[in-house]
This record gives sequence, C-alpha cells and structure tokens, in this order.
Amino acid sequence: MGSVINKEAVDKEPSANGTVTESSVVYKVYPARWLVLAVCCFLALSNAMQWISFSSLSDEVQMYYRGRPANGSMDVSLVTNQIFQFVAVFTGFGGMYITDNKGIKTAGLLGTSLNVIGASIRMIASIPFIESHLIREILLHAGSFIAASAQAFFLVLPSKIAECWFPGDQRAIANVLSFVANPAGVALGTIVPSVLFKNYTHGPNSWMFFAFTLGMEFLAFFPFILALFVRSKLPPTPPSASSAAHQNNIGFVKSILQCILNIQFFIQMTLFAFAFSLLWSLMIFLDGPLKDQGYDMAGYPTAVCAVVGTMTSLLAGHIADKTRKFKEIIRVCTVGFSCSVITLRMFLNKPSNGPLDSIVVFILCGCLGAFSIPQFPIGVELGVETTFPVMEATSSGVLVIFGSLFMFIIPFVQTYTESLRLFYAQSWKFALDVTCGLSIVSVILSLLFLKPRYRRLELENAKALGKEDQIDSARTNTSDIEMR
Repeated sequence: MGSVINKEAVDKEPSANGTVTESSVVYKVYPARWLVLAVCCFLALSNAMQWISFSSLSDEVQMYYRGRPANGSMDVSLVTNQIFQFVAVFTGFGGMYITDNKGIKTAGLLGTSLNVIGASIRMIASIPFIESHLIREILLHAGSFIAASAQAFFLVLPSKIAECWFPGDQRAIANVLSFVANPAGVALGTIVPSVLFKNYTHGPNSWMFFAFTLGMEFLAFFPFILALFVRSKLPPTPPSASSAAHQNNIGFVKSILQCILNIQFFIQMTLFAFAFSLLWSLMIFLDGPLKDQGYDMAGYPTAVCAVVGTMTSLLAGHIADKTRKFKEIIRVCTVGFSCSVITLRMFLNKPSNGPLDSIVVFILCGCLGAFSIPQFPIGVELGVETTFPVMEATSSGVLVIFGSLFMFIIPFVQTYTESLRLFYAQSWKFALDVTCGLSIVSVILSLLFLKPRYRRLELENAKALGKEDQIDSARTNTSDIEMR
C-alpha cells in the first residue's frame, strides 16, 4: 500500500484517445522506502566502523598484526585506513554505473555482500591460531580491501534512494539519515575499542581482537539480511514529478563529463572534498598533538565530533526540507568549521593544565563535527539539484570519489608538512596551520563563488503550476554559470 501525495498532482480520467495527460499522474510513497533506507544506513554504519576501528589502537594493532614497531614505516592502522580511501576512488565509477543502470536492489545486495565478506576475512585474520604475523596482516588488508569496495555502493545510494522512493519534502532528511549513519559508525568505531582495549595487554594468543572483529562481523551481517527483503529496485508509482521525469537517456560517460565540466558543480566538488577530508584526516592526525600537549583522550574526541555532527545533520536536513536553502547551509557550515579549526589550533599552543582544558577540546571537536558533517548530505542534495537531469548516483558518486581522493591525499600532506619541521619546535603545528589554510579556502569558495541553480526544484514547481515551457527549460537549460 502507498500513500497518495495529492499536493503534487490530481487524478483525472484518460483522454478520449486513450492517452493519459501529464496532470493525471498521481504520486505515491510506500512504507517499503524505510526498509530500503535502513539497508543503506546500516551498511554505512557497519562499513564506517570497520574503516575507523583501528585508528585509536595503532600501537596494539601494530604489534598484533605485524609483531614489531613501525619504526618510521607506515603502521598497520594507517595502511588499513588508506586502503578504504584508495579503493573508494577506483571502485566508485563501477558503483555509480551499477546503481544507476541496475537499480537500488542490485546495488544494495552487492554492497552488503562485499561488506560482510570483508568483515569475515578481517575476523579470520584476528584468530590467534594464525601464528604468522605476515599472514595476519595480509588477511587483514585483503578483508579491508573487499569491505572498502562496498563504499562504491552505499556512498552513492542515499541520493538515489531519496529521489526514487521519497517525496520532495522528505528527500533531504532521507539523505541525512543515510549519511549520518557514517559518523555514527565512526563514533562506535572509536568508543567501542577504547573501552574494550582499555586494560589490554599484548599477547600473541589474545582473543580480544577476535572478539572485537566478531562483533563487527555480526553488525555487517544485519544489513545483508535486510537487503534480502528488498523486492524491487523502484516503487510501482514515483513519489515526485522529478522522479517520474527522470530517465537515464544521457549516457554514463556523458553524464560524468556534464558534471565535471559544470563550473558550479566543480566548486561543490571542492567544497565537499574539503569538508570530508579535512575533518576525518584532522581527527586521525589530532591524536599525536593531543598526546604531545599532555591530553589523554584515546578516541573520544572523534566520537564526540561524530555524535554532535550527527545531531546537527538531522537539524540541517529538516531545515533544508522546509526551506530549500541548501547553499546557505553550506556557507554557514564552511565558516563555522574554519572558525572551529583555527580556534582549536590556537588553543593547542599551550599544554593541558587540567580537566577544564580537556572540556574545551571536546567542545571544539564537537564544533568541528557540527559544521562539517552536515555538508555531506546537504552537499550531495545540492549536487543533484545542480546537475539535474543527470542521474543521482552519478552526480553524488563524482562528489564522493573526489572527496575520497582528497581523503587519501590529505594525510600524506599532513605527514609531509610535519616532517619539514618549519617555524615551530613542535612540527605538528605547521601541519595544523596548513589545515587551517585549506579551511579558509573553502570559506572563500562558498561565500564568493557558490551560486547554484536548483534545476530539479524548477521542474517540480513548473509541473505543479502546469507550465510546460518552464518544464522544458528546467530539463534542458544549463546552470547559471555555463557548462563548458
């Protein structure tokens, strides 16, 4: 059963020649949309937990899987993290193509399958009976590679699900729910190991890592079961005018080129990449400076950042659904994030003097999440508006791939700038200065150059008013800054 959305169309009888006029379309929403959304949410949560779970356990992971200290080489936890970014870039195009051409059901099944297989191999790698550290590490990275391949699907599914299953006034919140599952997984992936391994003593026969990865295996299995109950890739009746008018008749390669060559969308790509990469690379990098200044916080700053960002994302999604002020939300977030990271950088000039300083750091980390994480779902929704009628998975996929590429590069930039040892006795300060500089660039881009046109909303408003000339314009016109 579905709910009829009367405000978008009225029901009329077929015309005399047997055809159905444009105004006779009735748009419906179905309860099954929440099941489809749940598959994406739990897949994102599980995968994010696998990605970040070892970041706060770098020393323990290093000894358990490699058996010796890093001594200047890339440690195991960093390699695992970077595998997720590297794989997301190179499998993203396949995920975009399959999602747009084979449908949500196929993409969900493939994503959940890869996620649960990867989690299973990572669990096997943690069995103490495997005495060779080389085999342990190879299995760990192989499982991470397979699990990371699931990103190609769940990172492009939110906008596709929102467009195909949800009405216009629920699309932003559907996107938000899908994307906040990712920081929720980050929060779990930092809090749970910090608690489990608080009194951990390294030993080659310890079952602690097996118990931890077994829990992640169970969590990965849940969305796979849910995906088996999704019965169709599309609802029988579309939920909105843009969904009804959306057909994949542009071509996959041409759609990608149309996105990249759209100047407004390119600006959005850069803003999305900065928001995604600066936040998570900073939270991973921040562990060293905090310890250097006398703070003992384990992975809790990242967890606070993720939890606060999740709550503000829900608020931003509600505001976006009611007001359609996508670019205004992005602008507020870029300014807030830049102010937060600069304030944190200045505050870390002095060592910790007590619990009050720790509270300030937690507040600032919460502000980082509050202003950065909402940019993910709102940025994707804005990208779909800007590039309409390009298919949703393609436009959001380009954004995610660009963000993952930056996320792969920024940690190396931070490590390199730290190694230069310029200007400060504590070399990490210059690395944080570079992060602050990049955040200022995103502010300049958002305030001065972000001027998108909401082409999907134009079509829906024109359909509601029955203005065919505006409908054609919404389908064919380029953005206000020409595609080249």
